[in-house]
Amino acid sequence: MSLASANREIYRLIKDGIKVSVPDKINGGQKTERLRVIDWENPANNDFLLVSQLSITGALYTRRPDLVCFVNGLPLVVIELKKPGVPARAAFDDNLKCYKSDISQLFVFNALLIASNGTDSRVGSLTADWERFFEWKRIEQENEPRRVSLEVIIRGTCDKNRLLDLVENFTLFSEHKAGLVKIIGQNHQFLGVNNAIASMQKARKMGHGRAGVFWQTQGSGKSFSMVFFAQKVLRKLIGDWKFVVVTDRVELDEQIAKTFAGRTRMD
Repeated sequence: MSLASANREIYRLIKDGIKVSVPDKINGGQKTERLRVIDWENPANNDFLLVSQLSITGALYTRRPDLVCFVNGLPLVVIELKKPGVPARAAFDDNLKCYKSDISQLFVFNALLIASNGTDSRVGSLTADWERFFEWKRIEQENEPRRVSLEVIIRGTCDKNRLLDLVENFTLFSEHKAGLVKIIGQNHQFLGVNNAIASMQKARKMGHGRAGVFWQTQGSGKSFSMVFFAQKVLRKLIGDWKFVVVTDRVELDEQIAKTFAGRTRMD
């Protein structure tokens, strides 16, 4: 199994729980239950641990990532840092790529990779090349001043609530000719989708049905935003939800259909 495929299988277990057989004390025999690995509804119920310079031994080498973030013992985030003046890309080229090869067992559980030199800071998925690592410029609101810094990316992605939201609701896997690709929501998608859901809930309570407009530019990942929106509504909000997608071009029909069909489904 490739590292990306193993990561997808583990992600499904982390997200949806592990099926276990337990004694049925009422009817006798055995029954199947799901064991939750992470409490998504109550982030404070989970155990968060940050470890610096953890030594990990692979088949041939021992490597020491700068920071590894654990949730309930699972290493979900790996952060590699460079001193100011050294390009942040060096953290990816010289370290993260090496780690994925030499201590691949660490990345079976991985949710996010972060590379930074203090000023230039970027986050990406397990399968992303450097060109697909992206900046995280805002923490809570879309109208915040844009700031590219290590502080912003850590607070924006590794705050307990936001980290679990990113992992649970803003993670996709998509099959391509080149192989399996893992996609995580970008800053504008994360804030935009959450604001859209909040607006929809407000409209629902008021009873007028006008939830507002979600606006994004060409090439900004609108199709993925639609999937993030739909899967979070289906997972987190009670209701018999149906989604209608209207496009003005046939190629968009095909693109969006493939994007929805390729997402990781719950059992």
